[in-house]
Amino acid sequence: MLLIFLGGISVLAIPAVVAQSQADERPEFYFTRLMYTSNRNSFRGGGGTMENPGPYRCPEFGGGNFFPRQGSGWLTDSPGADCKLMGAIHRMTGQSVFPNPNYMEILNPELFKYPYAYIVEPGQMYISDQEAARLRQYLDRGGFLHLDDFWGVDQLENAVTELHKVFPERTIDDTFKELPLNHPVFHSFFDIPEVIQAPNVGNGCDGGPTWEQRSDIEPRVFGVSDDTGRLMVVMTYNTDLGDAWEYMDRACYPQKYTGYALRMGLNLMTYAITH
Repeated sequence: MLLIFLGGISVLAIPAVVAQSQADERPEFYFTRLMYTSNRNSFRGGGGTMENPGPYRCPEFGGGNFFPRQGSGWLTDSPGADCKLMGAIHRMTGQSVFPNPNYMEILNPELFKYPYAYIVEPGQMYISDQEAARLRQYLDRGGFLHLDDFWGVDQLENAVTELHKVFPERTIDDTFKELPLNHPVFHSFFDIPEVIQAPNVGNGCDGGPTWEQRSDIEPRVFGVSDDTGRLMVVMTYNTDLGDAWEYMDRACYPQKYTGYALRMGLNLMTYAITH
């Protein structure tokens, strides 16, 4: 039995086992990735909504070849990041996980079945008023939204502007708060003592700067809570957890960043299903 150390996390490299069928046992963990419309050109294509590529079974759970061509916009880093994170969560917890990426339109009524939802690169996200209203329903009914991989003041402004559509009755200053390290989300499974800037794979492997935009280089974690204090939204800003998940087994990508990203991912999902 092989023991792997991921930035201080000891992970038994055992075959991932999931329920024989969804009827036997509903998985504890789903990685639900939300689709959105891009409001700018990306380096792999133009604006608009990237088409849903359809079902994909992760190699960690018996699927075929790894790393089909990844998408852009809402599909950035997928399916690699989704698969690697879920495989690691299974190994770290022993809990049953859903073995496929779970792509979801915001207006899909099935969204309410999943306590955790992920949006990548919200610095280019556009959501309609109808989608904003649906997200508000989802959050008010106990859902948890995680925004990741956006850098600098311009991308932060876009993410906050679009997400403010979900909370139109609140002022921005009273809505988006930087979370202190004693917040329960940093201690829901692992104790996380610091916020780390996980770089994209190019910067991580080349030893370049860990930041991407000069306008703001400090990593921070922002949150939006309801009136009872329950955290509804987390924004991991100036950090790329998705690349750290996706490239966790690439030798050149430092374990420091992978270990942090896995801890954060598991903490966020654990908080989502327990609060």
